[in-house]
Amino acid sequence: MSEPGLILFRTPFQKRNQIELTKEELNHLRALRLQQAQTTIQIRDGIGGLYNYLYTPNSKNLVFQNEELIPRKMNRKKIAIALPKGNRLDFFLQKVTEVGLDEVVFLVFRHSIRKEFNLERAEKIVKEAAAQSKQTEILNLSIESAKEWMNAHKESLVVFHPFAKDSFQIQSLVGKIPVIGPEGGYHAEEEEWMDKNQIPKLTLPGGVLRTETCGIVAASFLVYGT
Repeated sequence: MSEPGLILFRTPFQKRNQIELTKEELNHLRALRLQQAQTTIQIRDGIGGLYNYLYTPNSKNLVFQNEELIPRKMNRKKIAIALPKGNRLDFFLQKVTEVGLDEVVFLVFRHSIRKEFNLERAEKIVKEAAAQSKQTEILNLSIESAKEWMNAHKESLVVFHPFAKDSFQIQSLVGKIPVIGPEGGYHAEEEEWMDKNQIPKLTLPGGVLRTETCGIVAASFLVYGT
């Protein structure tokens, strides 16, 4: 299958012989100066479906050409992390999408400064980054209470902790979900719970990392190291 002129993500997506570009998609086409030439636009459904459509200049209708199904990854990579502050969240979402991470669970800790985010806006950022980096699957996002989520997944966790006694080893991540806390640090009760449940704590080489930096490092280790 030849390289498309433009990749767009639609989730969910149902294949039809003819579809119509949205206003936002048309604006994206114009921004790339592709509206004056016939080109192939590939719609990706975020779960491995690639659907090629023919775009004709000065039309918002696309005509189906062919499709390809890419098998989904079996060993999916996930991290759990406190919400980064301000526009650092945008940067974090872009980079972990480009790296090829599969899922991010945002956790609300006792010391979390940020406790909510705009899911619709975040998913838009992810789709744009996925299209630019030519991903076939879309990053899954959710937000949970740190206490409840960590308790439900305690057998699978490894915590990145700036003051842990044990140093990071790449094999420590095999089959595990890295957890990154807030910049304000973990609450004493959270520390006590981790110790009581013998949750592994690891420190990374170098200085103390910001939340989003540590998340990108964790995603890179997971995707490229394990």
